[in-house]
Amino acid sequence: MAAVKTTHLLIFTRQFASMIRSRLQLVDVLENLAMETPQRRLRTAVEDVSDDVQRGVDLGDALGGFPRIFDEIYVNVVKAGMESGQLDDSLEQMAQYLERMDEVSRKVRGAMSYPIFMLLAFFGVFNGMVFFILPRFEKMFSTFDAELPWPTQTMLSIGDFYSANWHFILGGVVAVIVTFIIWISNAAGRRTWDELKLSLPVIGRIWRMGALSRFLRTLAVQVRNSVPLLDALRLSASASGNVYVEEVIYQIADEIETGAGIAETFRRYDVFSGIVLQMIAAGEEAGILDELLLSAAGYFDSLLNDQIETATGLINPVLTVVIGAGIASMMLAAFLPVLNPPTPGA
Repeated sequence: MAAVKTTHLLIFTRQFASMIRSRLQLVDVLENLAMETPQRRLRTAVEDVSDDVQRGVDLGDALGGFPRIFDEIYVNVVKAGMESGQLDDSLEQMAQYLERMDEVSRKVRGAMSYPIFMLLAFFGVFNGMVFFILPRFEKMFSTFDAELPWPTQTMLSIGDFYSANWHFILGGVVAVIVTFIIWISNAAGRRTWDELKLSLPVIGRIWRMGALSRFLRTLAVQVRNSVPLLDALRLSASASGNVYVEEVIYQIADEIETGAGIAETFRRYDVFSGIVLQMIAAGEEAGILDELLLSAAGYFDSLLNDQIETATGLINPVLTVVIGAGIASMMLAAFLPVLNPPTPGA
């Protein structure tokens, strides 16, 4: 769904569900949606889908022609809705799924924005001090016939080193970033990183809950719409956003295909524990796996929100204090000789 924002796809899906529920003809619905959709790429795709359907192409196959907008999960849910005669319900569930995923993404982006802003602000102030303020102060300090305070000397030494070697430092940082990107672009490197980040303190727990929430909700939507379990598992694996978790889910699907029990198979892997195993076991036994999977996804959404708020509540004040102290130290070091000029000959 990279070609359009989730918000646009969500609005389209809700409108689609409402119009289908009104018992309008599918072709008329698609034509109306094509005219009312403001997002250009989505509007063009819907127009093409409408043309395909008028020529007799199945709706699911027509949507499948635009994988960057309508992914396999979306297409499978639509196909299942068409086969069961409950396309409106399937689209409504897909809309709820998109809404929840969009909400989680926005929370994560919101939690990351403040630390990034603070780090950029510190970087800007530091560079301003080194390249603009300190050179002027150095000329003034050279008139003092006395030794400068050690904070000022330290700041000048750091500034001199940075200004003389900033291109090497920048090159080193870029090299590290590029090396990391190349490493995680490799299949083995990405798997190692995705497994490693699940075990990181604080953030690892957030990543794990986010991956499980996306997987469980995606699986539940498909199971509810009568997508075969094995297909639903394999399609939901990529929704986790974690290559290691995806690999585990594929292994689970393979074991279930050979006849193993659902709950029994999930229990063998440490990624899934506690409430997930309880919900899957109860759902398998009672035949309401989709309902309990949705409940488990909602539970993890709730935990994820709490963890994000907790982490933000811890990180943001600490970051503010650390960066504030750093900026204050730079300013103090620069102005200390002015406020308390050294005595000549001291």
